[in-house]
Amino acid sequence: MDFYALFLLHVVLTLGYFLVNLRRQNRLHVVTETIIVFVIPFLGLLLMLGYRLSCYLLDLGDGHQPEFEKEAKAFFRGTQLDEDIIPLNDAFLVDDVQKKRHYFTDAIKQAVVDNENILQMAMHDRDREIAYYAVAMLTSRMEKLENELFAKENVIVSGEGEENISLLEEYTQMLKSYLEQKKFIDHVTYRKKQGDYIGLLDYLKKACPDKLEYYTEEIGQLLLTENFAEAELVCAELKEHFPQREESYMMYIKLYQAWRKPKKLQQKIRELKACPIELSGEALKAIRYWDGDINRGAAVHG
Repeated sequence: MDFYALFLLHVVLTLGYFLVNLRRQNRLHVVTETIIVFVIPFLGLLLMLGYRLSCYLLDLGDGHQPEFEKEAKAFFRGTQLDEDIIPLNDAFLVDDVQKKRHYFTDAIKQAVVDNENILQMAMHDRDREIAYYAVAMLTSRMEKLENELFAKENVIVSGEGEENISLLEEYTQMLKSYLEQKKFIDHVTYRKKQGDYIGLLDYLKKACPDKLEYYTEEIGQLLLTENFAEAELVCAELKEHFPQREESYMMYIKLYQAWRKPKKLQQKIRELKACPIELSGEALKAIRYWDGDINRGAAVHG
């Protein structure tokens, strides 16, 4: 057999080895082995066939490449993750749209996503399927919360939980969570629930006069509704019950700032400065800011 015939036979065998191995997932290994077969005529083919036969008989690798199995379960190479723990914040940095969509939609279907910030990001994702699933999940959460609110309302209205402070506190927290989803609530419903929330805070404030958070939260809600006169009354109650607390002055400052009552605001700033209590960074910042404003006003009128 002449040289050309042997060379042609070698090329055919090499091509055959390459085609047979194409079904394997690791293409880099296929190309490497094919190069070995081609560079070492005939002997290379025997070596590779012996290698493949040994792997089969000794169950070495079992046809799997572990380093590539994990690739389908992680966003970044070298990061090993459990199937139920997915860093979805990082998913939005992935360029592979199909991979990002796969993990995000799977996470939503399994209710793995609990972080609302992630869902907010997903709602504005360029991939419509991801945005659709995020909106669907947020809508489902809102429906669930509304059903829970309705059930609690029925218990309270029926009289079974009218005097149950713990039940009212639980319902108040649910209302707070509900109102935080303002963008998903129609205006009429939001205003009604906000009124219910303010009413509950007022009731709990009277039932538990030693809980400062009910006063500050009610004042904050009254400021949002621009009910300044009512907020001033609650500020007075807060000051009466907590005369040595910073919040008693800070809520007055927030009120008069929103109400645009500069003289009363300046008076409360002076009272806060004279009060013998340790002030937080927020209070000190407010004093520095409004002191500067007072000095500027004095300079203008002087």
